[in-house]
Amino acid sequence: MSQPSPFFGLARASGAGLRSYGDLELPDRFSPPQSEYAQARGAAVLFDFSFRAGLSFVGADRRDFLHNLLSNDIRSLQPGAGCYATLLTQQSKVVSDAYVFCSADSFRLDVDALIKDRAREHLERFLVADDVEIEDLGGREAVLGVFGPRAADVLQAAGAEPPAGELEHAEIRLADVRAWVARVDWTGDGGFEVAVARSDAETAWRALVLAGGPTGLVPAGMDTLDVLRLEAGIPWPGVDFDETHLVLEAGLERGINFQKGCYLGQEVVERASSRGHVNRRLVGLRLGEGSTPRRGARILYEGRECGSVTSASWSPHLQAPIAFGYVRREVKEPGNRLELEAAGQIVPAEVVALPFYSATVKSG
Repeated sequence: MSQPSPFFGLARASGAGLRSYGDLELPDRFSPPQSEYAQARGAAVLFDFSFRAGLSFVGADRRDFLHNLLSNDIRSLQPGAGCYATLLTQQSKVVSDAYVFCSADSFRLDVDALIKDRAREHLERFLVADDVEIEDLGGREAVLGVFGPRAADVLQAAGAEPPAGELEHAEIRLADVRAWVARVDWTGDGGFEVAVARSDAETAWRALVLAGGPTGLVPAGMDTLDVLRLEAGIPWPGVDFDETHLVLEAGLERGINFQKGCYLGQEVVERASSRGHVNRRLVGLRLGEGSTPRRGARILYEGRECGSVTSASWSPHLQAPIAFGYVRREVKEPGNRLELEAAGQIVPAEVVALPFYSATVKSG
């Protein structure tokens, strides 16, 4: 049975529609999607980010333990800094992606709530004599997201000085509430994840809405976030990649340090890298006129199936449908002309370089 998020009451009071996300009920929209999208690109929006969950790592061996299991360089992280990484099987298939945040006495892994338990179970298999304790923060935290070109202005108006650099994080005061904030980007315009005690969830939400009013901040739902993250070229765990995909197939190289030493799955990553390719690859697709394809829709090259769609949406930025999909390596390069099945029709598509949108590169 689905459970309400810490912000459920506020969402219902605002008239938001709801959708299930695993065992959570999350708002899908507060106002028409085109209005939420316009505010996200022009000012700022506030999301219920309960679909993200934190795992805390403490103990003398925490740094080495995570460094040996994650694909990025964890040892070099200093307190207040972070990195993006992946947790892999021995065969380099993706158990989870994660944002890794280093504090003076702990590490925090920010992962998707649907795969949090699987990620923890996978990590605990390798705990032998290590001085490491893992704590699930989900039961005591509520997580919000503030995104858009004026996201920093919103936090400052609420009395907090936000971190300046990408994946930097800090403890702050937010309208007399203690909070943890990290600068992350889920939309192409930048923003912040904010975690507070569950008992402070409504206070933090109201404080941000009040402070952000003059900047144009509005609450937004998962429907809008899905469009924004697609335009930003961000694949979604459990939708665009999972444990059946090699990390290089899923295009998650930004989470890999190719100079670091051994980590779980590294041998396969190195072998595929030296070979120069994997057999399939997640790519961005811009469609011509026609309907937006559904998940699983066939991708065709010269009339023959070469892959399938994982997620798709209409892009207000490009005024065209866009999609992610896995295709054979022979057709993965930007500029290749393909076709997709959508609503019983064959529509033209082109492989394009990701992202479709960013604050610095705003064309596809």
